[in-house]
Amino acid sequence: MTEKPLSVYVYSPFCLLRPTTNRIFDMRMCDSMAVNGANVVIVYPFTYMKENIRRSEIPACYGLKSKFKTRMQFTWLLENSPSWYRFIMMMTAFTLSSIRIAFERLFASNEAVIMSRDAKSLIPAILIRKLTGKFLKTKIIFVAAEVKDKPIYKWVVRNSDGVFAGVTTTRDAIMKLVPISKEKFILSLAPVPVYANDCSKEQSRKNIGYNDSAPLIVYTGKLGLDVLELKYILKAAKLLPQYKFLFTGGRESAVQKVKEYCKELGVENAIFTGFFNDSTAVRNYQLAGDVLVSYYTSNDHLIEFNYPQKINEYMSTGNPIITPDFPATQDVLTSKNVFFVAPDSEQALANGIKHLIENPQVGAQLAAQAKEDIKSLTFDSKTKELLLWARKLTYN
Repeated sequence: MTEKPLSVYVYSPFCLLRPTTNRIFDMRMCDSMAVNGANVVIVYPFTYMKENIRRSEIPACYGLKSKFKTRMQFTWLLENSPSWYRFIMMMTAFTLSSIRIAFERLFASNEAVIMSRDAKSLIPAILIRKLTGKFLKTKIIFVAAEVKDKPIYKWVVRNSDGVFAGVTTTRDAIMKLVPISKEKFILSLAPVPVYANDCSKEQSRKNIGYNDSAPLIVYTGKLGLDVLELKYILKAAKLLPQYKFLFTGGRESAVQKVKEYCKELGVENAIFTGFFNDSTAVRNYQLAGDVLVSYYTSNDHLIEFNYPQKINEYMSTGNPIITPDFPATQDVLTSKNVFFVAPDSEQALANGIKHLIENPQVGAQLAAQAKEDIKSLTFDSKTKELLLWARKLTYN
C-alpha cells in the first residue's frame, strides 16, 4: 500500500516579503519537500518593511519550482518593533496557527510534522500537544542552526521529536546540553539547489555587464559596516588594486555607507550591486567570479556552528573558493576543495587571492573537486532524506 504524503508545516520567524539568506533557505527547503511529494505549508508573520515585495512575487523572487502554501499571519510588526512586542505577537500568532493545525489534523489520516528554526515558535505546538495528548497529531522537529545554553532552547530540544542540526559540531554540542540520542538528529550541511540553467563564465559576465579584463573577486552575502567579514575583504582589495572586487546585496543606505568607508580607506576597485528582490539573480555573479570569497570571522560569528550557505553555493559554480578553516565547515570542506587561509588577516586573504589568480591550475583543481563533492548535497536529496527520517521518528 502506498504511503500517503506527509504534511509539513514550517514555522518561519521571518516575514517572507524580504528575500534574505535565512528566508531563502527555508523557502528552498519547502520547495524541495514539495518536489519530493510532501504537502507543505510555510507559516510566517507579516512585518512591514519599506522594501517588501508583494505576496504575488514570492514564487518568482525565491525561484520556486513547485507550488506549496504560504500562510501569512496577521501580525502587525515593524522592522524595528521592540523585542517584547515581537515576542507577544509571535507567540499569539503561532498559538493560533497551532490550534488551527490541530483542527485541520482532527480527521486527517496522513502523518504530519511541524518544524521551525526558531525555538520560541515551537512552544505553543509543544504545549498544545502536551495538554491535549493526541489532539495535535503532529511530530515536532527543531531546526537547530546554532546552540544556546538557555532554558527555552533546551526545553524545546528536549520536547521535540527530532532535531535538524546544521553540522556535526552543532549536534555534538546540543547532545552535551540535553541528553538525547544521536538517532534523534539529522544534519542539513547547507544544501544547494540544482542549478539546471547555469551558464558559462563568459555568458554570466555578459549577463551582469562585466567587461573588464581585470580578475574578478566576488562576495555574495550580507552587506553593511557591521559585517567584519566585509571590512577584511575591502582591506584586501586595497592591497590588490589590480583586481576588481564585486559585492552583492545591501540596502541603498547600507551600500552608501560602505562606499563612504571605501573612500576613507582608499579602495577604488570595489563594485556594489545593491539588494536583489529576485534572489536567483545572485547566481550570475557567483558564476562570473575568478575567485569566490567567504571570510567570516570569530568576532561576529559562532565559528563552531555557523556554516554560511554561500560556501556550498560557491562550490557548485566550478570557481575556486577562499575561506578560513573553521570547525563548522569541516563536514564538507577540505584542503582539496577550497583554498584555506588564516582568519582575521587582510594580508593573508590578499595573499591567498593572489595565489589563486596567479596559479589558475591550482584554482581549477580545487574548483573541480568542490563541484564533484557538492553533487550529493542538494536540497532535493537532503529533503528526501529528511522526509524519510521524519516518518521514522517516534513521538517524544
